[in-house]
Amino acid sequence: MIEVLTNPDKFFEERLKREENLKTPAFIVLLSGMTSGAIAFLSSLMTVGILGGTLPPEAQGFISVMLVGSAVGALVFAFIIWLVVAAILFGISALFNGEGSFKRTLEFVGYGYIPLVIGGIISAALTYHFFSTVELPTVTSPEEVADAIAALMASPMMQLSSVIGMLFLLWAANLWVFGLKHARKLSIRDALITVAIPVAVYVLYSVWKLATLSSTL
Repeated sequence: MIEVLTNPDKFFEERLKREENLKTPAFIVLLSGMTSGAIAFLSSLMTVGILGGTLPPEAQGFISVMLVGSAVGALVFAFIIWLVVAAILFGISALFNGEGSFKRTLEFVGYGYIPLVIGGIISAALTYHFFSTVELPTVTSPEEVADAIAALMASPMMQLSSVIGMLFLLWAANLWVFGLKHARKLSIRDALITVAIPVAVYVLYSVWKLATLSSTL
């Protein structure tokens, strides 16, 4: 498994000789979803902490449901994104006359999630450290919650977490290039273009979001 990180070209070339199997990629995506779920849980916990006494008494009973729901939602969303990313890459590669099944593409994209698992663990650790040490602002009305959350998200620690996420996404994209090369029988150039289009759009959007968040504070 380490070979997918150290020599992805050889890894996917060898994997292509085996029968299509989604068990291991699905487990990798599950781990990625668990890290996303942990971050979502901590973010929801922060929101609850900021709301504090502004919540009516009858809403207190729904807090646990909201916390668990955010974590489970992030976990499920990871699998949805896996399908969406594979579908986008499969579709773009078709423009380069790519050959090979969608299942194989889904499998190889799943292996490319390994850097996202590593990055997710680091981001979750940073998020936990931040939320366990920061002093949450006090708000007197629900309308102030959005501004309070935006201020926390613009902190250097949370910005670092976002940057780390993007860096590990670029690492995953590198694996996807070699995965698409073999799964869809593309040249390295065509595979690079196929992966670069959606990843570049996402990274540019993320950078714009970070810049916008910083400029509004």
